[in-house]
Formats: sequence, C-alpha cells, structure tokens
Amino acid sequence: MASFSDRLRRSLISPELISGTVLVSVVIAVADESNGILDVFAITVLTVVVFWVTEVFVHTVAAQRRRSDQEPVGVRRSLQVALHEARGLLFAAIPPLVFIIVGLFGVREGAVAYWVALWTEVVILLVIGWIAFGGRRIRWYWRLCGACATAALGFLAVLLKILIH
Repeated sequence: MASFSDRLRRSLISPELISGTVLVSVVIAVADESNGILDVFAITVLTVVVFWVTEVFVHTVAAQRRRSDQEPVGVRRSLQVALHEARGLLFAAIPPLVFIIVGLFGVREGAVAYWVALWTEVVILLVIGWIAFGGRRIRWYWRLCGACATAALGFLAVLLKILIH
C-alpha cells in the first residue's frame, strides 16, 4: 500500500505545476507594480489563462502521436486527459493571486502583497521539491538539496525582479 507522501507526490507533482509556478513567478516579477496591484493581478491572470489554454491544446494535439494511422482520432479523450494534465498550471497561480487579491482590497498594502505573492512562489517550489524528492531510503540532505534546487527556480524570478526594476 502506498504511503501518504507517495500518493501526494504522484497526484500533486507535475511538470505543469512546476513550470506554472515558475511562470507565475516570472510574470509577477516582471510586472510593474508601480502601476498598481490591479495591473499585476490582471497581467498574471491573463498570462496564466493563455498558457493554460496553450497547455491544454498542446496536450490534446500531442496525444495524437501515440495512435497509429489506423486508429481514429480521439479528440474527446485527448481533451479530457489534457484538462487533467494542465490543471497544475492553474493550481500554481492560486496562492499568489490570493495575496494579490488581499492587496487589491487594501487588507495589506499593495507592495507588501506583491512581494508576499512573489516569495510565496519560492516557498511553493521549495515544498514541491521537498515532496518530489521524498520517499523511503532518501537521505534528508538529498531531499533538502532537491527542495533548495527547486526553490532556486523561484529565487531566480526574485533576482530578475531586482535586476529589472
């Protein structure tokens, strides 16, 4: 029987979640928060939607490579699988957007919400790495190295922010 961490790793960790988290980090990093947190929110949402639609389309089309010329095109099934596979990209946007929405409604200052959203993505990548590199007989220091390496992708977005603005 699979352990909880094994089930969590297999159901949660996906290339789309990781690349989506990095994508959202970069979008937030390059967005100009001086125009207001609403602009950051709109740019992030629109970018995620465009990339999610693209991801669904790519998965749907790429699924056709697995069939032989004699098999019919199974667009409906390919689309179902694509929607399932691409969900990680949407999940990646939820935590930072929550903080940005909090900043929109003035619960926290917009600049604070902006930076919290950006650093949240780094923490999410750290957790993703920690989960991904877990398992039996995995030494804690290798797991920590994997988590830090994954988080470094988000940290690169923070450095990008610092360098651009």
